[in-house]
Amino acid sequence: MAQKKLKVILDTNIWISFLITKTYLRLDQYLINGKIKLIFSEELLTEFLEVTKRPKLKAYFSPENVSDLIEYFNSYAQLINVKSNIKICRDPKDNFLLSLAKDSNADYLVTGDKDLLVIEKFGTTIILTIENFMKLLT
Repeated sequence: MAQKKLKVILDTNIWISFLITKTYLRLDQYLINGKIKLIFSEELLTEFLEVTKRPKLKAYFSPENVSDLIEYFNSYAQLINVKSNIKICRDPKDNFLLSLAKDSNADYLVTGDKDLLVIEKFGTTIILTIENFMKLLT
């Protein structure tokens, strides 16, 4: 019987950290081997692209790198059309991730954001740090 792919949302802060530090390279292997399926939305992609253009981060993200990442999303991620409008996070700017979690039935939302981590679980989605997520996978 085929193993169920875990549906995972990676918050922008995780993507930025992953791409700059190259920490958690095993994440690549889990994607390539089909153990996890990345979930994203237009809003998450837009946020990521905006963050890569910030002056202090711009040096890390050439247009080619960003283009490569878009290809990566296209290969290993599922785009969800978000319809929900959740409003429970203490930081309203993070509510879109909870809406994405709900509409995608994500298994995990991986983040470093304390405003999301304090929620711990939203519907069927467990909210956790990258460190705890990597421990869970091993």
